[in-house]
Amino acid sequence: MGAVHKYQGKDGNNEWEGVQGQPYERGGAVGGSVRVVIGPEDGAHNFTMRYFEIEPGGQSSFDRHEHDHGVYILKGRAKVLIGWDVHEVGSGDVVYIAPNEQHQFESIGEEPLGFLCVVPPKDDPGEQKEQC
Repeated sequence: MGAVHKYQGKDGNNEWEGVQGQPYERGGAVGGSVRVVIGPEDGAHNFTMRYFEIEPGGQSSFDRHEHDHGVYILKGRAKVLIGWDVHEVGSGDVVYIAPNEQHQFESIGEEPLGFLCVVPPKDDPGEQKEQC
């Protein structure tokens, strides 16, 4: 069965009905939060979609995973490290991160960086919520 989480954001805050946020503070991440927008609890067995928000000057963890990532930037600007290359991205841009490629997002604008990240599901839902 499918699921719908109605968008309830206003004044620059991205929120969805029935979706709780939590701090994203692992592996050197600074100033971030994460929400699982679509995941196993919704019946999604082949992917998980998360929304990350990183405050200006903050960053995601410096990571490398066995899975690939699809990222869509909703708001803000970032420097994205992919492998050893740095790219500047902003609202509307998309990013692909290949398996085992090191990566990190750094919020460089005056507003928070907000992005959706789609990855394969994990056996441990708690682990899934923190990765990107």
